[in-house]
Amino acid sequence: MVKKLARYKAVLLCFVLLAAIVTTAWLIITQMVSKEIRLIIDGTVSACETKSYTVEELLEEKDIHLVKEDSITPAVEKTLTDGAKVEIVHAVPFTLQADGTTRKLKALPKTIKDALNYHGVKVGQADEVIPALSQPLKAGDEIVIHRITTGEEVIFEDLDFETKVQGTNELPAGTTKTIKKGKKGQDKVTYQITYSDGQEIKRKELERETVKKPVKKIVAKSTRGMIAGAEYTKKFTVKAYSYTGGGTTAMGTKARVGEIAVDPSVIPLGTKVYVEGYGFARAEDTGGNIKGNTIDVYKSSESACLNWGVRYVTIYILS
Repeated sequence: MVKKLARYKAVLLCFVLLAAIVTTAWLIITQMVSKEIRLIIDGTVSACETKSYTVEELLEEKDIHLVKEDSITPAVEKTLTDGAKVEIVHAVPFTLQADGTTRKLKALPKTIKDALNYHGVKVGQADEVIPALSQPLKAGDEIVIHRITTGEEVIFEDLDFETKVQGTNELPAGTTKTIKKGKKGQDKVTYQITYSDGQEIKRKELERETVKKPVKKIVAKSTRGMIAGAEYTKKFTVKAYSYTGGGTTAMGTKARVGEIAVDPSVIPLGTKVYVEGYGFARAEDTGGNIKGNTIDVYKSSESACLNWGVRYVTIYILS
């Protein structure tokens, strides 16, 4: 029984040695025999003959140097067979500017997004990437990432007060007087602020609350004006007739150039006026047809009355 076991082990050993010899011989023969392969480098296809046994030996034979970012298929440790295809894609250089630094990197010419993912560069949903993430990566690209963030800010803003102007004829012409001083109010405003790389680029108002109302300023302004060097309190348009012939006015004065007839309910008797086209005058007379905004100016003759005719003029009530 022992002898049979010994013979079995001897036979098994012979088979193992024979297999090793055959394998070695096959490897030697394989290395000696040329193989036709297709070599594709960055899309350019070439047929070549090689005795290299592995992809790594082929790279040494062809003096092809790879960096870690390059891609090669099949892997360098794989055995080459006749008719095999070896494809190499070289990484392209690009510049990345982000987070205050500039880096020179390499990546396969896929997309900008793929390149950033390869180097573990995180891109926030709101971040701005130039060129866009979907764009193909090209040699020499300058990629810029602007970090977009938002925050809120509460500030207090002054509110300007309004100014109300009230007319008065109690002040000299062309003058004003402050009746009540104005005071600024204040709003509490909440803004949403958008930053690009820490610099504010946009501001949006979210909420506004008035915490102090402004106080309106009140100013009195003279309604008086100046005409022919005299000060007037008001002016309006009247229909002006003319008359002559002398006589006594309603005030008992002599009818003459420089006095006019008026409706006392509109212009009280004794009022000093300035009549456009006539000059300074005094309201001293009345007339049956002088009603409302109508006056009758005294002229020295009938011809002067004819020259005057009937016209609309501005009358100024003097102070």
